[in-house]
Amino acid sequence: MVASETKKWTFFGQTACQLTSYYIKQRDMKYFNAFFSLLLSLCLCTSVSAQSAQYLHFDKIDDYVELPNASALIANSAAFSITGWFYTDAYAYGQGMMGIRGTNAGFYMIQLDNGKIECRYQNSAGTLYEYVAPTYTIVPETWQHFAWVYTGTKIQLYLNGVLKGSSNASGKITSTTTSFAIGKSILGTFNFVYGGRVDEVSIWKKGLTQAEIADMMANELTGTEPSLVLYYKMNQGVPGADNTSISKLVSELGDGQLDANLNNFALNGPISNFGGMLNTGFQAITFPNIPNKLTTDQPFNLEAQASSGLPISYEIVSGPATVSGNTITLTGQAGEVKVKATQPGNATYDPADELVNSFKVLNPQTFVPVVDVRSPLAGDVFVPSLSAIQLAAIVDIDYAPLFSVQNVSFEINGVSVAATNWGNKHYTAWWTPTAYGAQTMKIIAKNNYGADAVETVNFNIVPTTTDQDAIAATDVWLNSATNTQVVEAELPSFLGAFDQITAELEVKCPSGGCGEWDRVSSVEAKTHDGRWVEIIRYITPYGTPCSHQLDVTDYMSLLQGKIAFRINNFTLDNGYSYNLKFHYKQGVPAHKYSAVAVLWQKTYPFGDPGNLQPAEPLELNYNSNAVASKLKLIATGHGGGENNVGNAAEFHNDTHHVWVNGVETFTQHNWQNCNPNPDGCQPQAGTWYYARAGWCPGSIAPWFDYDMTAFINQGTVDLGYVFDESYVDLCHPNNPDCISGVTCPNCTDGYNPNLVVACNLITFSDSPGGEASIVGTNGTPYDPTLLFSVYPNPAADGIFNFILKEESVDLLDVNVYNAIGKRVGGFVEKNSLVSSHEIRLTDEAPGVYFLVVRTEKGVVTQKLLKSR
Repeated sequence: MVASETKKWTFFGQTACQLTSYYIKQRDMKYFNAFFSLLLSLCLCTSVSAQSAQYLHFDKIDDYVELPNASALIANSAAFSITGWFYTDAYAYGQGMMGIRGTNAGFYMIQLDNGKIECRYQNSAGTLYEYVAPTYTIVPETWQHFAWVYTGTKIQLYLNGVLKGSSNASGKITSTTTSFAIGKSILGTFNFVYGGRVDEVSIWKKGLTQAEIADMMANELTGTEPSLVLYYKMNQGVPGADNTSISKLVSELGDGQLDANLNNFALNGPISNFGGMLNTGFQAITFPNIPNKLTTDQPFNLEAQASSGLPISYEIVSGPATVSGNTITLTGQAGEVKVKATQPGNATYDPADELVNSFKVLNPQTFVPVVDVRSPLAGDVFVPSLSAIQLAAIVDIDYAPLFSVQNVSFEINGVSVAATNWGNKHYTAWWTPTAYGAQTMKIIAKNNYGADAVETVNFNIVPTTTDQDAIAATDVWLNSATNTQVVEAELPSFLGAFDQITAELEVKCPSGGCGEWDRVSSVEAKTHDGRWVEIIRYITPYGTPCSHQLDVTDYMSLLQGKIAFRINNFTLDNGYSYNLKFHYKQGVPAHKYSAVAVLWQKTYPFGDPGNLQPAEPLELNYNSNAVASKLKLIATGHGGGENNVGNAAEFHNDTHHVWVNGVETFTQHNWQNCNPNPDGCQPQAGTWYYARAGWCPGSIAPWFDYDMTAFINQGTVDLGYVFDESYVDLCHPNNPDCISGVTCPNCTDGYNPNLVVACNLITFSDSPGGEASIVGTNGTPYDPTLLFSVYPNPAADGIFNFILKEESVDLLDVNVYNAIGKRVGGFVEKNSLVSSHEIRLTDEAPGVYFLVVRTEKGVVTQKLLKSR
């Protein structure tokens, strides 16, 4: 919209040009500040039209906008550009601004530390070009205009219409399936999200000139400009109001097919929502989301409002309902109802964009849980000696809080067996067959209205078997766009029928070639009670395919029935394609039963003067059924270079120890010779032949096995994992005596040594139930992956349980904020041990809240949802 008033601006006593006046507020000053800078640098004179005063705010937690397959808009183009206004809330590393990012398709911008910007272009031949804008290019809390341009021969970054830097480049993007994102750089599991305001984002099928950039800064685009292929004005909803009925960011081009997904936005309040100021004559409808309903629910009222205050009209677009005025009456049938809200405007206000809201109507007697049978599977179950076998299922139901799973039970041949609910949709039980032959198992799952689902499995208990092969994964391609995939496999159902299981891992070169660098990769298996356990640690080779074998017999309890496998490769290149299969060797194992507990499973700093021994001390208690036990430990060292003392941790020869009951008991000389390659994966490119800390490129990292059987009957067992006590990284930022350029090249580079650790406790028994319990040193149940947990979330009544999971923190500062930034709950503790707290939002309205947890280890933010 164009403001009606024009003013003359003069500086140094000279009239520069006619500038259209803006609303005097910080939002609109972005245009004046940026254009004023442009005038000073270029002495340009042009007419400036005021642009809409609205924007979209991103919360730096998980908000982002995504348009799938957007690379098709510029595929095979000789040149292209992306532009947008950005108002960054604060400096933070890894803030994805905008762009296309995927395998062989990259054109994007990411903020690094202290306002530095990484601007990259990767063509479909895999060639990477970049320009890195220097530190403090970003000015926090200031509107800045960015144009990232590829001309066909150069990449160029324009800041506020002025060329910031450029570099030679060539090639094209041919991908038609890569997403365009705003507010996030989509790369595997990395959470490169943005915090701040964004406006006027566009994509062009051309290399924009400086004059064209200056014009778009001054004049709002019409949407009809030649070569403009995507344009988001962000002029939606009512700033700061309840915009939860909006699910798409509307494109000014494309008749709806280019509207992008609004992911994770609260859309209610001043953050994570549309913001700014409405122009005169503009009105918008706020139409709060309508909760899902039951077919038996009574009539209810709609609550849409227009920012103008004019009345709203409603219409049923489709579905089992009628509307009269603002009252909806359900017909009693199940289905999806779509409701349209309109406001046609008057002499003062323009017509509002119509909004369509939808909700489900569900029959509580027919909408029942979904049962996924995990063990045993249909067919033969190999049990040489009749003993208890594990029954397992995953049971879930959608549309909480309307529905929940109330009860699950197993029934075999008419006899009911109670199930253990592990609290994560996984249910298990033990059942002992009385004879060989055909069996019928029913899994009965009831919803909270008493209606049940029944899943039936027919299987056959047999006493004999032969060697078996099972395929777990085929052609799983992991690359810069997809760092992790979960696949499911149907493995043999058995008990005590095999005495060895061998994993065969094949990594192949996908289309476009193998990844060039050694990357940490792994395979995890999900237990029948819902826990992820790393069973293979693999470091990829330098650009060549290889095959590998590993004895995984110790994980026998995980490798039967229907199992999910998570395959990971945190790479930034074209990666590898994975095949995984298992070979089961017929034979009698030493023990029928085993169980796996995860001990240490995270990346720890190594040689950090501020935290030399970061692995948590643990306590374990063996079950009375346990007859044997072992620790399985991996610690691959990473990081290296002249800023790390001794080139640690990748190339540092260290010896670590496991302490048991206060005694240094087991030694881990964590060093591996790589020439010849342990898995025969040679020759390779790069430095594959150098020895390394616990691994080699193109090989499976070996487990260190330690026999714990002697400690089974000793009561509580204290465990400690102590890193090499002789090593300290004196070049670490936490060393107060480190001086850049004097004692070390750079004390603040941040690429410090670390150890990626996985340690599992295997417990063997001759009857079911031999699991060991693992706790922290103060007796609280131990989770190796999280600092804290909050449950339930969502919480219908607004009562959340908060559990701190670290052994201790010096400061625990917990705050809960509503959507407008008001603190509504929290607590502060000093020298806090593992503890549990209750967060009560019972007096607050339903909606999204923000939990901010601050300790001396950093700040973590999580969304909380009070559902009613």
